[in-house]
Amino acid sequence: MNTVRREGDRLIGENTDGRGFLHCVRESGVDPRGKRIALLGAGGVARAITVEPAPARAAELAVINRSVELGRTLAADLKSRAQAKARFQPWNATFTIGPEVDVWVDATSIGLYPDIDAEPAVELKSAQSDLPVCDVIPNPPETRLVRAARAQGLNTVTGLPMLVYQGAIGFRMWTCQPVPEGPMKRALEQAFGLTV
Repeated sequence: MNTVRREGDRLIGENTDGRGFLHCVRESGVDPRGKRIALLGAGGVARAITVEPAPARAAELAVINRSVELGRTLAADLKSRAQAKARFQPWNATFTIGPEVDVWVDATSIGLYPDIDAEPAVELKSAQSDLPVCDVIPNPPETRLVRAARAQGLNTVTGLPMLVYQGAIGFRMWTCQPVPEGPMKRALEQAFGLTV
């Protein structure tokens, strides 16, 4: 979510996706500090969420993307603007997630409604047995990637908590009022028939 707020005579633009993502990842029991995070995608959501692990002291951010130019640009921006240890890795075929990855994030739109049968070309069999697999897509909340990760017994984080928390952060910015996270979660649970 993009929002603009006024501070005195200045307008300040904010994007709450990254903070919402970081909040839901931490809530799931994952602390990014010292972790090697691999992120699939280099678009707007990827850019918004990658700037948060850097101040949270992630050990490394690997940007994996089909477009070399976008991937390299994001990795370079993370290095120069967020002082992150970041690198780019091209995504040419099926990407095998190896034991060197501590947190996996799919920040693409692959599997987003209505194209719910699509899944990223990702292989999980070589992943750490407790690998957190995060998919930022909120609809459907259980993408094919999330289902495959759960079937393998991996820890999963869906896009629904991120949707709640980025909205809650934006609500607080706009209103300076307490955030009704409970009702927000219940509304999503009712809409999708799932627990957020």
